[in-house]
Amino acid sequence: SGTQRRGHGGRSAALPQPVLEMPRATLPRAAPEDRLPKPPYGVQVVGDGDGDDATSERSRVQVRPRFPVPMRPVMKPMDHWDLIVAFDGFKHRQEDDAFYKAGKAAAHAKFKSTLDDQMGEVRALQEAEQHERRQERAHMLAMVEENRRLKEAEENREEERKTEMKKITDEMIQGLERRRQNDKDRKKREEQQMTDWLNNEKRRKQEEDKQRAEEHARKCKQAQDEMNAALEESKRRKKEQEAEEKKYIADQQKGMDDAVAKNRAAVKARMDAIERNCATLGAEIAGRDAAAAKKLEEDIKRIQEEGDRRASEDAERRKSEHDRKTRDMVATLGEQCKLRQEDLAREKVESEKQAKIFQEQYEKGVREDQAKADARKQARAHLDEHLINQMSDQLQVHPRNFLVTSLAQQTDVAYNRLLFEHMHKEGFMTGLTSKLLKQGPQKGKRDPFPSVAPYEGSIHEHELLEPEVG
Repeated sequence: SGTQRRGHGGRSAALPQPVLEMPRATLPRAAPEDRLPKPPYGVQVVGDGDGDDATSERSRVQVRPRFPVPMRPVMKPMDHWDLIVAFDGFKHRQEDDAFYKAGKAAAHAKFKSTLDDQMGEVRALQEAEQHERRQERAHMLAMVEENRRLKEAEENREEERKTEMKKITDEMIQGLERRRQNDKDRKKREEQQMTDWLNNEKRRKQEEDKQRAEEHARKCKQAQDEMNAALEESKRRKKEQEAEEKKYIADQQKGMDDAVAKNRAAVKARMDAIERNCATLGAEIAGRDAAAAKKLEEDIKRIQEEGDRRASEDAERRKSEHDRKTRDMVATLGEQCKLRQEDLAREKVESEKQAKIFQEQYEKGVREDQAKADARKQARAHLDEHLINQMSDQLQVHPRNFLVTSLAQQTDVAYNRLLFEHMHKEGFMTGLTSKLLKQGPQKGKRDPFPSVAPYEGSIHEHELLEPEVG
């Protein structure tokens, strides 16, 4: 797996380890007839050691991988542990020379004990490595399961967001449909109200014209009846006046006839006075009757003219009121139409703005989705590249060279510095031992990325006091 992590002190050891490349010609080489086992380094296990099967005649496939991964080296490079093993082999040869001299049994028992201890250490390291691999595999499976769960949760959230957006869009569309239907119903009600109002105005005008005609006819008939009654009353008064005058004249004539016997001259004078009175009284009565008839005609004419004037004024007032109401109605309808047009224009502008907002939100959502998809692709590409690099770094390292980092090698050399100094003193591979000894003594655990920097400030005097114990 590309995510396997190995290392000294809990850090990754999948990076290339600085191993010691030593020329094989400089190593002590045993004779072919030597019965001792060869040291476990620099051993070629397959082919000629180049690891290239491009010359195979079984395959004609030209592979051009996107991420080329190197093959794991089949030969283990020499490191400081191999140098110790080589020194051990060198010392073993020296001891083997003394083996036949000092005695075979004691040396064989000592060697067997050393090998048993080494095999126990090797088995412990192998078991620890297998346990670590199992833990890494379990960790990888847990990470895969967590990634799958997160992906499902993200897909569920995305589906819920799309469902919510669709629901909101459907509600807005339904709201727009309801508004349109309400506008249609309102327009229909206004049209029906206007039609009813015009019909009511028409009926009211017809009724008013009918009532006005009836009122005019009634007034004319009343004036005619009043005029006929006035003429009849005038005729009656005239007849009564004539009867009274005749009676008065008869009474006067009878009185004068009675007085004839007394005074003929007085009678004659009286008759003259009567004639004068009759002439004066007749002219006065005739003038009075003429004035009464003229006044009656003038009153009748004045009443008719007043009735016509009032009827004309009432008709003019009704007509002007109707025209004013009609003008107000037309102006109100014009204002309503203008407001309706403004509302339609404003609603159109708002609809365009809302459509633009919806379009921008849709485009933004598409861009965000595309950005998320690109980010996921980029993250996956980075992950693939990181894993390939990690795999390449791991495959470049021989399986037996894991955990051999520069820091670990420096620490191991510091732990075994006496041994390497002993090698150098005995003249065993002085070029390599001097290179290892140049790293300097190890004074403690060193972390290339410490979490807390070393304190360089002043120390309080109370902290320098000896603690009181007991």
